Amino acid sequence: MGPTDTISSLKMESNSDSTNLVVPKLRDDGSNWADYKPRIQRAMGLKGIWRHVEGTAIVPVPYMILNGLPVLPDGKTQATEEQVGSKEVKLADYEKREYLAQHIILSTTSPRLGAKIKNLITAKEMWESVKTDATTKSTLHLIDTEDQLASMKLVDTEDPKTHLAKLKQHFQLMLHRRDNIIAMGSTLSDSRFNTIIMTSLPESYRPTLQTITAAECTNSILGTSSNRMKADDLIAFIIEEAQHRVIRDEHTKNAESALAAHTKRTGKGHSGKKKKGNDKADVTCGNCKKPGHTSEDCYAKGGGKTKGCA
Repeated sequence: MGPTDTISSLKMESNSDSTNLVVPKLRDDGSNWADYKPRIQRAMGLKGIWRHVEGTAIVPVPYMILNGLPVLPDGKTQATEEQVGSKEVKLADYEKREYLAQHIILSTTSPRLGAKIKNLITAKEMWESVKTDATTKSTLHLIDTEDQLASMKLVDTEDPKTHLAKLKQHFQLMLHRRDNIIAMGSTLSDSRFNTIIMTSLPESYRPTLQTITAAECTNSILGTSSNRMKADDLIAFIIEEAQHRVIRDEHTKNAESALAAHTKRTGKGHSGKKKKGNDKADVTCGNCKKPGHTSEDCYAKGGGKTKGCA
């Protein structure tokens, strides 16, 4: 589901329980059908009303009325009050579930589509109309949608952790759009989708992609593999590469931090020599007892710099 999708929260109270059904709002152009369909199916299935959408729910048959009285299927025996009450409960429950299924369909479609299906009699008729509207698209619409997918580009970032998070979001959106395109009737192949994935990545992934394509070429020449890498495997491989970048960056930062701490503690740089200007920082003069110089460099009486003076 894309970041701009609207969520409809539907609450159904059934006898002793109350359950929130959260399903996505179907876009008017049907572009999120691949996400909408399984979610609404599970939400309705949770309350046992999906059979109404499929048209497989069994409709309770009311008792026949003979001389103003309800009678059993034999057409002679009068139904008892208990039997009549039980039948009415079943009929009411069926109608309640049927109307709930219709309500959910109407509440999760666009005003245009809702106006189109609102006068249909059953949830099954409504669903079939919604399905046809969402999945039957013109060739021009499919071309525009595929172009949108093919134009996706991921911008590189300096921070590996930020890049990894954006990479995962990038692939999630690509897969979402791919599934919707296929649901609308596109014949987008795995090979074509792999190409779109590769071209969407920044230049820093070129060595990784060269390794993948070289391996595929070698396997093809040697006849060791008849199938090209699947899109899910390609995405997993690229994400793993991005995760390794995060690890390498953390190792580098830890090493630099340790070196900085060592330099600060010892006063030594990369060469192991003490930094100039810090050579005598910790020295105390044995003559005048002042820090910063030795007795040989001391100008006080008795220091090395006073020897030989008149």
